[in-house]
Amino acid sequence: MTFKYTAYNWQGRKVTGVLDTDSEEDAYERLRREDLIPQRLKLVRPRRSLVQIAPSLFKPRDKELVDFSRQLSSLLDAGIPLHQSIIVLRDESRGRGFKEALSQVVNDVESGLQFSEACAKQTSVFPTFYIRLLRVAEATGGINQTLRRLADSVEKRSDTRRNVKKAVTYPAISMLVAFVAGFILVTYALPSLIGLLAEFGGEMPLMTRMLIGFSDFAQDYGAFVFVFAALAGVGAWLYARTEKGVVVKDRILVRLPVIGKVVMNSNMFTLTSALASLIDAGVPPVEALRLSGEGLSSSVLRRSLVIVTRETSEGKSLGKAFRDQEHFPRLLSQGIATGEATGNLTGILHGLANYYEQETDRSVSNATDMIQPTVILLVAGAVGFVAVAVISGIYSTLGAIE
Repeated sequence: MTFKYTAYNWQGRKVTGVLDTDSEEDAYERLRREDLIPQRLKLVRPRRSLVQIAPSLFKPRDKELVDFSRQLSSLLDAGIPLHQSIIVLRDESRGRGFKEALSQVVNDVESGLQFSEACAKQTSVFPTFYIRLLRVAEATGGINQTLRRLADSVEKRSDTRRNVKKAVTYPAISMLVAFVAGFILVTYALPSLIGLLAEFGGEMPLMTRMLIGFSDFAQDYGAFVFVFAALAGVGAWLYARTEKGVVVKDRILVRLPVIGKVVMNSNMFTLTSALASLIDAGVPPVEALRLSGEGLSSSVLRRSLVIVTRETSEGKSLGKAFRDQEHFPRLLSQGIATGEATGNLTGILHGLANYYEQETDRSVSNATDMIQPTVILLVAGAVGFVAVAVISGIYSTLGAIE
């Protein structure tokens, strides 16, 4: 704690300064030992950095954690002490959020905390399973190998999440552009053209009348529809952030024909890779299950894994506990049961992790291959409908003029 003080010496001269002490009483005691008479003591609160004020704007990226883990492992292999290695990596870090977190880790290590305990305080940077493996590594003395294993695990998870995001980004942007273009066309461009066609009279084709009706509706009620859609979207977003809403959303996602496979395979990869790493490091299976569940993105699978964890702790075999939960694929339970029977559980889990990693990439690729043409067809269909409606209206008008 830092205190700013005002005091007087025995000659009556005013003295000001700053003290770093553990408490206010210690500050007063130090002033008395220096033959000073305290007049005023004020606690100086540390100035918060921009990263501390708005941490979400400087959230560290997975790549920073991967590079830090690998570089720290290399420095330790070279014989550089842990504390000095963290300082070197902190000074070389370019990300403000990650640099701030490492500064806090350095301070905590200097104050006597273990490395894993210091990292555990930086929850925005180090995942729970990362901390648990560090604790095991500190107890067994294999921190170098553990850091390399953690780097590989975090990198694979990051690649999987990035591929999933790519699968939905392009269709979302395409639909947004199509919606904006259609809104501008129907609201501003078509009314003047339709008004011109209506002046010449004649019987309009069905498609043209449908387009005119839609354009009139958009002009009269477009603002209300837009406001209602915006309110509905905000309401759905807020509901999806509630505990019940998250469960409903995740249930829908898991059951969707194309997206459901992406969600399931990516979660299974996360689960099997985390389980394999934790059990390899000597973490008991029940504790490994609990920690692995924290990395799952689907609340439906997290709830099922909680049941698996409870039943396993009560004595049921891991393979049977997974088999009794309908949300987990049969391949997972069969593979784990085989690993338990042969005594090669971690080997089976590593194999399943590789399989689900490949399946995630394949399902993402299939989803992209299916969604992109679908979006293109929808946009082309809408544009084609407008074009046919306008052209047929023009021909009908020319016939009426003749």
